[in-house]
Formats: sequence, C-alpha cells, structure tokens
Amino acid sequence: MKITNTGPAAHTLSHAGQEYLLAPGNSVEIALTKEEAEAIPQPFVASGEPVAAAKPEKAKADFKSGAK
Repeated sequence: MKITNTGPAAHTLSHAGQEYLLAPGNSVEIALTKEEAEAIPQPFVASGEPVAAAKPEKAKADFKSGAK
C-alpha cells in the first residue's frame, strides 16, 4: 500500500522494524494488511490494495494406528 504524509511537517512512521521519515506530501510503498492500514496514525493516509492477512496454519494430525 502507499502511505502518504498529509501533515504540514516531516513525521516518522515505524512498521515491521523499519522507520520511514516522510516529508509532507511524500509517500512510501509498504505491504500492509487491511487491519494494519486502518491503524495507520495521523497524519499518514494509506491507499491502494492491502495484502492478504496470513492465515494460521491448521494443525495436522498424522498419527498411525498401532503401537510398536
């Protein structure tokens, strides 16, 4: 997604261990889920298509009957 600083001054955005210093009107492309995009603080605005949220892996039971 494209994250744009719509404020009047430079601000720092932190995501996934990275920090981005954005001047007014500047933007950065970051892979965000819909939930992450909705949580972006002001003065940042998120636009574009969010990435799909990671689905939790289902536990697989591969047990064979009978004991040795």
